[in-house]
Amino acid sequence: GREMKEIINILISRDGLTIEEAKQQLTDFCEAMESDLGSGGSPWEWEDRFVSEFGLEPDYFETIIFAMC
Repeated sequence: GREMKEIINILISRDGLTIEEAKQQLTDFCEAMESDLGSGGSPWEWEDRFVSEFGLEPDYFETIIFAMC
């Protein structure tokens, strides 16, 4: 969706990633989170990991969660 593209664009402009690298970073994160949540992991732990890994506000994390539902 539009919000996921916004996250990717931020990673490209702020971190100097290529579009492929930015998409891969987001995909890797989402796949790991989805797997962990499926086996009883806590979304709040993933929110903290998202904020520290991507350096973005928690609002962006909510975007990812809603996109996964």
